Amino acid sequence: MLCYPMRHWRGELPLAVAWWGNGVLLTLALLALEFNAGRLGIEPFLASRAGFTTWLVAGLLLWLLLPAWQVIGIFRSAQRHADEVGTLLAARLVQVGATLLTLLLATNFLVFAGESVPGLRLAWGLGGNSYTLQVSHGGRLLEIDGSFAFGLAADARRMLAAHPQVRRVRLNSGGGSLTEAQQLRALIIEHGLDTDSTSLCASACVSAYLGGAHRLLHAAARLGFHLPRNPGFGLRGRLTPQYAAELREFARRGVPRWFLDRWVAGGRQFWYPNPRELQMAGLVHGYFGRPRPGEEFWFR
Repeated sequence: MLCYPMRHWRGELPLAVAWWGNGVLLTLALLALEFNAGRLGIEPFLASRAGFTTWLVAGLLLWLLLPAWQVIGIFRSAQRHADEVGTLLAARLVQVGATLLTLLLATNFLVFAGESVPGLRLAWGLGGNSYTLQVSHGGRLLEIDGSFAFGLAADARRMLAAHPQVRRVRLNSGGGSLTEAQQLRALIIEHGLDTDSTSLCASACVSAYLGGAHRLLHAAARLGFHLPRNPGFGLRGRLTPQYAAELREFARRGVPRWFLDRWVAGGRQFWYPNPRELQMAGLVHGYFGRPRPGEEFWFR
């Protein structure tokens, strides 16, 4: 079984097999896998540390080690072809092609590595991607601050089990893992809890906020919306299947089409709807506290 890979590595395969089979066709197969990964339903698998780490290791194998095996084998096969067969031009053309292939694969690897960084930070709580949970106001309020990193929903479930008197969840977060937000939303709905935010609830945080039976917002706080800045590991397209399903969930829970269209139109840039837009869309049921200076007119 290892004979064929070793023969390619040593440059012992015919040049046509090394180039067309192990170079061109294998690269096309890898690209097809990347651009269709979203249809494989792997996004829930990426929501655990073990699943994410497995995917990361697989990506490193596919986009770093395998391309190195491809290109080195092609170069050696081309050199052997030039030495033994004597068609130097063909060998050099293949080596030029292998160089271009290397640049393509290197670019793809850099994209993969760049997309992996946010997930790595969320999975292991690196670079400030951490969170705190505490119960206050006589045990009636669960406060969640920080990133929606892996493990947040499980910790929230344990907190609610230990404090069954909690009636509201306060969310102050710039976002993080959408899967964690969805799991937290399900937990909020399961317990029939209200939600609010006193400073900022943005990105994935708004998905958890949506679960509140009664949704409040401090008059000086903001809700922030955008499409994922990190499509995730080759899950290409304007909307990943998971995020398209999330928008459908917002629509199912009563958020109107005009609001969703404005959300999507903003792309990956943050959109902070004004208080009237949030109330008209049914996302916020009421406000409390004093607004920011100069914004009182929104509440008249």
